[in-house]
Amino acid sequence: MIDDFDLYANVERPAGHPDRMERCRQCCGHVYKDSNQEVKTPQASFSGNQHRERCVVDDCLSPPQKWVYFSGSLYQVSSTKKTWNQSRSDCFQKGADLLIINSKEEQAFANRFQKYMWIGLTDVTNEGSWKWVDGTAMSTSYWSSKEPNGGKGENCGDIKNFNAEKSWNDESCSLSLLWICEKKLYQ
Repeated sequence: MIDDFDLYANVERPAGHPDRMERCRQCCGHVYKDSNQEVKTPQASFSGNQHRERCVVDDCLSPPQKWVYFSGSLYQVSSTKKTWNQSRSDCFQKGADLLIINSKEEQAFANRFQKYMWIGLTDVTNEGSWKWVDGTAMSTSYWSSKEPNGGKGENCGDIKNFNAEKSWNDESCSLSLLWICEKKLYQ
């Protein structure tokens, strides 16, 4: 499933960039690898020769709640099931939000988890007008055939048919599913 993904978050900044240490704090709670692959903490100083650090995502979070890096964001799939609103609250507590899919590549990435899970898509405020949790309108969609089909009873989006590119489904927001959080490293 995910084992071929890079479990380290690459944080590239020019030497001396003022927020290099902050990026690693955001990434994995004060632990990173320098360009010599030595594990460091923010108390360690940066030398002028260090052009690249690696945040050690799998070493700084307790299992099974590991974050996976992909294209400027960290992602975490839950190990328990909750409603859409409870899932979103969990993401908020981690400084993240439910996944917003911005590209075909990100859609393929999410499907590779092979989980039936909530994403950050809803039409709860205006039936038929699907929006992402950040308030942006859905511009590209990956709805499964004949979806969305739930009308006023199914207002939250999920990935259900993960073996197909078009894997989205609309569901009752009160259903308990796994979910995926996304933490953007660069705003």
